Amino acid sequence: MRLVALARSLWRNLVRRHGAEQALDDELRAYVELLAEEHARDGMPLERARRAALLETGGVEQVKEMTRDAWVGNALATGARELRYAMRSLRRAPAFVVIAVTTLALGIGGATAVFTLMKASLLHALPGVAEPDRLVTVDAHVHGSQQVDEFSYADYRDLREHAPALAGLAAYNGAPMAVTDAAGATRTMAGFVSDNFFTVLGVRPVTGRFFSAGTAAAGASSTENQQVVVLSYEWWQQRFGGAANAIGSTLRLDGHPFTIIGVAPPGFTGAFTMYPMTLWTPAIANDRVSPPIAAYDMNLRSRASRWFFLVGRLAPGQTIEHAQRDLAATTRWLAATYPADKDRTVQVLSGAGMDANERATASRLPRLLGVAVALLLLIACGNVASLSLVRAAARRRELAMRLALGASRAALVRHVAVEGVVLATGAGVLGILLARWLVSSSALVHSVVSIPGMDVGMDVRVLAVALGTTVLTAILVSLVPAVQILRVPPGAVLKEGGGAVRRRSAGGQRTLVAAQVGASLVLLSAAAVIFSAFHRVLTAHDEIDPQGLTDVSLRVVSSIHDTTRQVAFYRAVLARATAEPSIAGATLTNTVPPLEWGSRATVFRRGEEPPPGTLAEHGRDLGLRVDALEISPRFFDVMRIPVVRGRAFTASDNEQSAPVVIVSRRVADALWPGQDPIGRFLSVPSAKGPPRPPLRVVGVAADTRNVALTSVALAMYVPFAQHPGSNLSLVVRGRGSLPVPMTTVRRLVAEVDAGVAVEGGKTLLEELQAQLRPQQAASAWIGAFGIIALLLAAIGLYGVVAQGVLQRTRELAVRSALGASPGGILRTVLGDGLRLVAMGGVAGALGAMAAFRVLQSLFTAVAPADLRAVVVAAAALALAMLAATILPARRAAKLNLVDALRSD
Repeated sequence: MRLVALARSLWRNLVRRHGAEQALDDELRAYVELLAEEHARDGMPLERARRAALLETGGVEQVKEMTRDAWVGNALATGARELRYAMRSLRRAPAFVVIAVTTLALGIGGATAVFTLMKASLLHALPGVAEPDRLVTVDAHVHGSQQVDEFSYADYRDLREHAPALAGLAAYNGAPMAVTDAAGATRTMAGFVSDNFFTVLGVRPVTGRFFSAGTAAAGASSTENQQVVVLSYEWWQQRFGGAANAIGSTLRLDGHPFTIIGVAPPGFTGAFTMYPMTLWTPAIANDRVSPPIAAYDMNLRSRASRWFFLVGRLAPGQTIEHAQRDLAATTRWLAATYPADKDRTVQVLSGAGMDANERATASRLPRLLGVAVALLLLIACGNVASLSLVRAAARRRELAMRLALGASRAALVRHVAVEGVVLATGAGVLGILLARWLVSSSALVHSVVSIPGMDVGMDVRVLAVALGTTVLTAILVSLVPAVQILRVPPGAVLKEGGGAVRRRSAGGQRTLVAAQVGASLVLLSAAAVIFSAFHRVLTAHDEIDPQGLTDVSLRVVSSIHDTTRQVAFYRAVLARATAEPSIAGATLTNTVPPLEWGSRATVFRRGEEPPPGTLAEHGRDLGLRVDALEISPRFFDVMRIPVVRGRAFTASDNEQSAPVVIVSRRVADALWPGQDPIGRFLSVPSAKGPPRPPLRVVGVAADTRNVALTSVALAMYVPFAQHPGSNLSLVVRGRGSLPVPMTTVRRLVAEVDAGVAVEGGKTLLEELQAQLRPQQAASAWIGAFGIIALLLAAIGLYGVVAQGVLQRTRELAVRSALGASPGGILRTVLGDGLRLVAMGGVAGALGAMAAFRVLQSLFTAVAPADLRAVVVAAAALALAMLAATILPARRAAKLNLVDALRSD
């Protein structure tokens, strides 16, 4: 019954409010009349009796207020009344509402869009797997290092057997492989996995079956090298048309036959989020290493041969902490038992698809944009708060009058807070629409983070962030005007026009605008320094003309197993490319400078080599680590890298001649400082296998930098004919800096051997731009944020200066009457505005210097103190601020003395 009574009271007080008010008024009137009649019967005159009754009641309005406070739902009714009043108040200032809502929507929309991208990149679930929330990633680290390391297959087996907290632990990795099937030869990413890989991930085949533990090709051919393979759904549709008879057929992976036994579900691309696979095969089957892996001379029984990543599934009722404890104990045992596992630790992370390095890479740009958006949001809130101060200053008489008539300061603050909530709510709705538009553009999304199958939909988490950002915005927008209201002296406003109030309001505005100027400078400087670094990387390689170079990868080892035939193939391709009219030059290399280096070697001066056992255990800590390039003659001509001493390779440097080498200038200086390296010998000892003969130095090449421009590359060059067995890239330079069409390159290769898979075909400039895409995107996005912030700061500065001119109208008029020239008035107002800009500029410059150190750790070629970028950003800021200040300053210089002195 009590609940029913409460519901009835709530209905009456909210829905039938007018009737409740009328009943309260009638009851109070009746009470006062009865009390007055009682005093009249005691002989008191009627007027005095009524007055005494009112005094005893305590005031009709006060009693009404106390009664309303006791009503059920009165807070809701008061809130609704405040909301209606705030809506009416805002409706009278449409320009302020439009500017405020649009400004805040930019910040809220940007924050929501960036969080959506972060959620998609970092909380990305593998498609096609069962219960992805139970999957974990197991990372290996060398003690004292945050760099992620791989696991050996032998260590994986031990971890797999001693992890009761995991329902399963699988190993995986992948590599580009040449695939030959009924549709022809091509190159694709193949996954090499443990036999329980699909079981751990909880993936079910669309057709056929997956691997069975410990076996390879149950029911398949008994040929010695016969293996099994599972296709991705997309590969099955593309290459086999989704035909059921694909199961049981054979394809060749790097020249070795594999039997197709199953097809993965649609969308499943393996455990690598950033490197999708199109097919999978067991790394070890029937206790035999997969032939393509064996071609890399990889010993999967060695603890030192680390190549695999691990993914696990938590057992029911187990947590990541339990798995961490189990695997850490096993890792400590391995470190104590096997020297190769010394100082190694493990870390168990929630989710699967990316290791710690990939998570950092995927989140790098979104995190940076998140900081930029936070700055932009603060600037937007400061701008709206500044406009609110201007609006509050214009309403100072109204506020003072309400205070004088008995309104509480809490009620006025509540009114300001409700207005802030209304503005933030409108901005939040508009911001969500803006964020949806941003994430619906694939071009914008992939400029920030490019992960195949990435889900950029807006779920509950995104909406929660949007709501939280809106609430924070409402608080920030309302806080400063509320503080100013608490300081309003009604007497000073009503008697003196509120000069003190205006000064305090202007002081708050000046602080907000200075902060906006500083934050704008940080954003503009960050965009300028990132763009400067991006431009520096591209122009640093102009001497090799990256626009005219095209490279394609030739997977020759997979189709031609005899090294003599491989060398003959490469020579034939070079001969055809050189004779092609559209090609100005052609060469072969295993790495195309300045891109990432393909292989490394430890070198010594002849006679200073360590014993073989020492080299196997401490090879990375001994000698000089260099980037090793296998090249053909004319490499330096085609790449336009000068040979500064000695000679380049010729056709006579072949498999029958003595081994030779060309070193970069920095390698020569490191090994033979102050000496002529020509004719000296370089030793590249083998950690296992027979000893290698020393290499005679025949030339010194100019230094080259890597793509990061962070250091000069230590490089050595050897003739490819003396080191056969590699998959090389064909690099061709088009005539007149025009790229060579990919169809031409494919035709040239197919004329020599149609079975060799060809991949690539981008110009070197395109590859450089692809590697530098995060920098380009960061400079564009942060530059856009900086421009928006600059406009907001300019609007804020204009408002402060214009209000200052309005408040100082009488003072400026008196100055003018006493002889001040219009130019002097102009300089006075300009000086006030520019002093404000200088204050914000100093703080912004200090913030920019701190930001440069962060950017230096995130992007390549960023200088620790790029003064030129700061100067450019400061110049843009100064021009915008000058434009914002000059308009009110000119208006002040043209004041009408009579009108100014007559006005209040």
